Amino acid sequence: MKTVVLLLLFIAFAPPLAEANPRALLDEFASELESLSGEFTQTTLAENGRVSESTQGRLFYQSPDRFRWSYDEPFPQEMVADGERLWHFDESLDQVTVREQPSAAESPLLVLTRPELLDRFYRAEPGDSPDQLGFRPLAEAAEFERATLYFRDGLPQALELLDAFGQLTRIELFDLERNPELDEALFEFEVPDGVDVLEGY
Repeated sequence: MKTVVLLLLFIAFAPPLAEANPRALLDEFASELESLSGEFTQTTLAENGRVSESTQGRLFYQSPDRFRWSYDEPFPQEMVADGERLWHFDESLDQVTVREQPSAAESPLLVLTRPELLDRFYRAEPGDSPDQLGFRPLAEAAEFERATLYFRDGLPQALELLDAFGQLTRIELFDLERNPELDEALFEFEVPDGVDVLEGY
């Protein structure tokens, strides 16, 4: 669940910039972003380099803080943030967990859409190449140690998160559409009949 919560709102896209540094690209793709839709893959590697988790799905975002992540394989799940609460439905467990929506300080993916929050909660670091931006949380109790944002041709391509246990989670984005008209129902969650609901998790 902790890994999934970190995957909130990687929601950004913008026209390519020539010869821009990663922070300039970050500012540009977060500018005037009202909504986003697309597809993603998520892969988690254990400290020994073996794949411990691999999944794919679709994402939807509506400014300033509502989103939906739909995981297709191998275990269907839905994660919905309505602006106040975060709902996580695990279909295989017939279980819904609900909690207060995490703040920007807890989610590197959320602050990527609002660079001023990145400045407040993280320390930016240069990446290994001009198309990478690294950052570390300022809070000592953060659930990850370092994140790296990757660009390709001036556009966001992937985000990597390295946690304190040496696990590396990589999210890659595909077929992004900037500012589509999205149905409000995407950001509402109705608890299915017959499932358990756990509050505060």
